[in-house]
Amino acid sequence: MAISLQSSIDIDARTRGASRNARRPSPWVVLDEFLVTQELESLLRFATSRAASFQVSEVLEESNNAVVDAGARRSHVLFELGGFETLFRSRLLWTLPYVLARLGLRSFSVSDVEMQLTATHDGGFFRPHFDDDATRVLGRRLTFVYFFSREPRRFRGGDLQLFASCAPDTRSDGVASWRIQPGQNQAVFFESTRLHEVMPVQCASRDFADGRFTVNGWIHGPSRGGL
Repeated sequence: MAISLQSSIDIDARTRGASRNARRPSPWVVLDEFLVTQELESLLRFATSRAASFQVSEVLEESNNAVVDAGARRSHVLFELGGFETLFRSRLLWTLPYVLARLGLRSFSVSDVEMQLTATHDGGFFRPHFDDDATRVLGRRLTFVYFFSREPRRFRGGDLQLFASCAPDTRSDGVASWRIQPGQNQAVFFESTRLHEVMPVQCASRDFADGRFTVNGWIHGPSRGGL
């Protein structure tokens, strides 16, 4: 599989725009056409050909235990992304300066890029949660979600819902502010301290290849609290 490190994203132009809008930070950033067509097609083939390798998603408790909780999350994940891990890491780090500028955040030293491939099918969801609320994941600074699926799309729902709450001391807030529909070949970035959820998915065919797919994960900085 040949993987290009080129992208249709005009980062120079986006960075210039970010500088002009530096005083108006956004709670999230969306990048269109995150992969070139050949990369997207290869990723979709990779995901749909490995249905048997996906495992039931878990949730991370504050005690750092990872457990299956069907009341909180229903989806399947694949942790081995092959050559796509290198592709996404390169693309993510390349776009990071623009993303941080648009979010109004200072640059930081990246210590890790954590990612997984998630498949969400009929009846799947992920209840409101934070991505950094256990000691083993305190280094998560940015969450990213890359959407892809078969075309024409054969599922409904699966919107990414972001809440106004962001800082750790306001985590009791629960009023939804924004809902982002899955966009083909789009990557969404937001702070890992932000409360968010995946809305329920409906997929009449029940075919694995017809579901909602994402490459999602976290860009780490130095761990907080010396952990």
